[in-house]
Amino acid sequence: MKKAAVIHDLSGFGKCSLTAAIPVLSALGVQCCPVATAVLTGQTGYPCYHCTDLTAMLPDYIDAWGKNNAHFDAIYSGFLTGAKQISQVLDFIHHFREEHTFLLVDPVMGDDGNAYPFFTPGLLNGMKELTLKADVITPNLTEACLLADIPEDALLHCRTNTDLLKLAEDVAQRLQKKVPHPQDVVITGVKCRGEKHPVIYNIAATANGIYRHESPFFDRSFSGTGDLFASVLCGCRTKGICTEDAILLAGKFLSHSIGDTMKENTPGRDGEHLRWSSCSVILMNQIVQVERESSVYRGFPLLYTSDIT
Repeated sequence: MKKAAVIHDLSGFGKCSLTAAIPVLSALGVQCCPVATAVLTGQTGYPCYHCTDLTAMLPDYIDAWGKNNAHFDAIYSGFLTGAKQISQVLDFIHHFREEHTFLLVDPVMGDDGNAYPFFTPGLLNGMKELTLKADVITPNLTEACLLADIPEDALLHCRTNTDLLKLAEDVAQRLQKKVPHPQDVVITGVKCRGEKHPVIYNIAATANGIYRHESPFFDRSFSGTGDLFASVLCGCRTKGICTEDAILLAGKFLSHSIGDTMKENTPGRDGEHLRWSSCSVILMNQIVQVERESSVYRGFPLLYTSDIT
C-alpha cells in the first residue's frame, strides 16, 4: 500500500486537518501516516479553543522514522504553527523525500481576504520557502495573494466575477513562474456570487495550461472543506492520477459532501458531515472511471496554453 506522511494538526471538533485527511486517504487506498503539528480542542473558528504546539516533537518523528527505515510515496503539509515549525518540516522533507516522493503543500494562512489569528510575517516567509519545494500547492485566493506579494486589498478591487477569475489566473501563473521545477498551482474555492446559478471555481495552472473547474456554490462555508479537497488531490496524485483529473474528482466529491451536510443543517464551524461508506464508493468509482479513460486531462476547458517552461 502506498504511504503518505501528512503533516497537519489534530482538532477535536471541526472535522478538519488530520480528521479529514485520514479517512479520505484511507478511502483512496493510501495509508495516512500522521505527523501532528498541534493538538487543538477545536478548529480556530470556535469562540473558544486551546492549542498545544508540537514543534518540539517533530525531530522525534525524523529520528524514529529514520531509524525504522520509513519511506513515503507522498508528503502533504497543512496547518503549521510558525516559522520554527516550518524549518522542522523542511528538515523532515530533506530526510524523507525521495526521487519518486510527491510533495503537496497546502499553505494555511487565511481566507476570504483575511489572515487567520496565528498569521505572522515569519509564517509567510516560511511558507514561501516551503511552497517552492512542492510539486503541487493548494492555496485559496487569499493565501495565493499573500505568497505572490499582492496587496491585501486586491480582492476588494475585483468588482465582477470576471475580475476575480482573472486575478486568480494571474496569481497562479505568477506563483508558477517563481519555481525552478515543474509545479502545479491550484487556487481553490474562488466564489462567484451574483450569478443566476452561483458557482465556485478551482483554478489550476499546470504544464498544460490554465484550467477552470466549476462546481455548484451553496453559499455556505464549512470547516475543513479545503482540507478535504487537498486530501483527495493528494490521494489521487499518489495513485498516479494527473492534477487536472484529481481536481475534477475532488470537486465532485465535495459537492456530494456539502449536499449531505446541508440536509442535516450542520453549523459551518462543525465541518462537513461525511458518510464514509458512501465516501469510499464515490471516490473509488470516480477513480476507476478516470483510470479506464486514462486521459491526460478531461473535464476542464483549456483557457490558453501555458508558455511557462
